[in-house]
Amino acid sequence: MVREKIHEFMDYLPFLNQIVKRDFKKKYYKSVLGVAWSMLSPLLLMIVITIVFSTLFKRTIPYYPAFWFSGNMLFTFVTGGIQACMNSMIHNASLIKKMRIPNYFFCLSTVILHFIMMLFSIIPYVAVSFFIGVPFTPYMLLLPVPLLYAFVFTLGLGMFMCAYGTFLRDLDYLFTVIRRVWMYLTPIFYPIEIIPNSFRFLWELNPIYIFLTIYRNLTIDGVMPSERMLIIATLYSIITLVLGIVTFKEKQDRFFLYI
Repeated sequence: MVREKIHEFMDYLPFLNQIVKRDFKKKYYKSVLGVAWSMLSPLLLMIVITIVFSTLFKRTIPYYPAFWFSGNMLFTFVTGGIQACMNSMIHNASLIKKMRIPNYFFCLSTVILHFIMMLFSIIPYVAVSFFIGVPFTPYMLLLPVPLLYAFVFTLGLGMFMCAYGTFLRDLDYLFTVIRRVWMYLTPIFYPIEIIPNSFRFLWELNPIYIFLTIYRNLTIDGVMPSERMLIIATLYSIITLVLGIVTFKEKQDRFFLYI
């Protein structure tokens, strides 16, 4: 069974490549700056946020522009990828009805597209870090680790939300509200130290906080993340992916009736 799925994945890999290219071109169609927006948009927002909050948190957060940039970059990828996955069956209804394609490919292509967009935003992040004097350490070579955690988690939760979002169209609006609340519960622009110790366990239930902490440990703090953080991140990623796959597989036979 596993071998058959691997062969199926390899057979449709060229199609996955074409879907990602199609969505990438569609996203920047008729855009003058194109891909540059993926780099300029967070950069301009970082300038505004830094002006507003750097004075408030300058004593507790060194290298504040890089601190905010990393949080916004990772949060935008995870939540944006999940929300896009939720509608991937609906947006690709014509292809699903015409061709025999594994449905999960549309979720996978959506997450890959958002991941590529995040990689583009890493370019100005590195430039900003260099400009403000963030010390470059060998730990930065481990940057793919938190990005991989975030990718697997986003794909898993995206498939789970897609399994229900295809039937419940209002779920998209609900997630928009959840996304806003989620943003304030993630230390993107504020330090975790302002949260009382007795309540910090609630923040540790937030997967993005875990991935973000590992990311900042490696890139800004120049230290190795704790084993505890790495274990929690691994569990979050694997459990969410398994849950997403199982739920998606259970619901996918009914997708055709709702798209």
